[in-house]
Amino acid sequence: MKAWTFSKKVSASIALASLIVATVLSGFVYITFKQWTESQEVDLLAAKLRQFELQIGEVSFLPLLLKPGLGEGSGSLAVLKPDLSAFAADLDDGQRLQMIDSKGRVLAEVGIKGDADKAFSYRAEKKLSLPAYGSVILRITDSGYSRASTAAREIGKILLIGLVIAAGVAVVAGWLVARSALKPIRSMIGEVQSIGTANLFRRLHLPAAKDELYELGATFNRLLDKINVSFDQQRRFVADASHELKTPLAIIEGHTHMIQRWGKQSPDVLEESLTFMMDETRRMKDLIAQMLLLAEAEEPLSEGAVEACNLKGILRELLHQTVMVEPEVTVKYDGNLDDGETVLILMPASACYQVLRNIVENALKYTPEGGTVSIEHIFDNGQVLVTVSDTGKGIPPEQLPHIFDRFYRTEGSRNRACGGSGLGLAIAKAVTERYGGTIVINSTLGQGTKVMMRFQSKRN
Repeated sequence: MKAWTFSKKVSASIALASLIVATVLSGFVYITFKQWTESQEVDLLAAKLRQFELQIGEVSFLPLLLKPGLGEGSGSLAVLKPDLSAFAADLDDGQRLQMIDSKGRVLAEVGIKGDADKAFSYRAEKKLSLPAYGSVILRITDSGYSRASTAAREIGKILLIGLVIAAGVAVVAGWLVARSALKPIRSMIGEVQSIGTANLFRRLHLPAAKDELYELGATFNRLLDKINVSFDQQRRFVADASHELKTPLAIIEGHTHMIQRWGKQSPDVLEESLTFMMDETRRMKDLIAQMLLLAEAEEPLSEGAVEACNLKGILRELLHQTVMVEPEVTVKYDGNLDDGETVLILMPASACYQVLRNIVENALKYTPEGGTVSIEHIFDNGQVLVTVSDTGKGIPPEQLPHIFDRFYRTEGSRNRACGGSGLGLAIAKAVTERYGGTIVINSTLGQGTKVMMRFQSKRN
């Protein structure tokens, strides 16, 4: 069975809701009118019965009351039979007037015949005391085919026909309303389908009224903004990676040609070219490793996969290995790494080492001779705050927003010998945020740079 579309569901819902309202309203009107007509019918019967009672009590009616005939019972009842035919003209179609004695016998009747309890819908009764008959009951009944009852049935038929018409109108109205209501959504669908990788700059037109459709369009536009940024970063990453790999490949290719031309005749040329080729191969290897590490750092963590490591142990290992990198720069740690204290953070040891090494090596690289790199950590609101400060040349304010971009190098580090690959800070930021931490850099040109890293703490 083919599934209903959303527009069909909306149309059917509107039609059904309208039909339910019409049904309830029609039912209410019919029941109210029926109850009113029944009450009116009973009141009319009672009024008519009082009129008959008055006429029977008049002296002029006495001959009809004592009319000789074959009656039922004993005494006067055996020779008298009351005649009620004078009231026939006052009875409506479907009505009957009866005179009943104290034993329940029908003395006289006029109107339609039938069982008073089954065939008749309404009735009114009145007790009378008549000469020769004693106590009798004057009863008037209505079979339900009187003018008032017929009117009630006609009203019911009209309401039923109106309900059928209302159902048809509800279906058409539901379709029209759904079509009108979904028109902006269809327009949005068309706009979305026209947006591709070549025109991610396009955005949906938002309605003037800030309703749910406005929120939907605005949300989708924000999603497009994020996708566009992601595509731009991806394109820039590919372009930068291609550029970074192009240079060592060009150097390797050039020295390969030199070896082909002069390498066999000149051992010095061969040795020099092989040295350059090895250096560029190492750079490419390091660059590819960093790119893979960055891609891994941007992958979401599986639940329960976070390990813990000892921050002080990582710092002890790192400072021991970096003390020889820039011997002219003093590295100070605010504390004692050998006091046996354990500072646990929620991050694997390899990831923590990678982040801290990138930050500390950057600080050492851009701090001049005689400068100082200071490292400290404190506990702050369930987190461990690690600060790395240097007395280097600092970073210009206009370059600070871009220092975490991939392959970005500050103006003072554009050369390949000093600047590195431009991925160190991007990797540090991605790894830190992957494990729930943050990294912030403040820098003053000519005074130095401070890097503040927050790690999730695991109390031991």
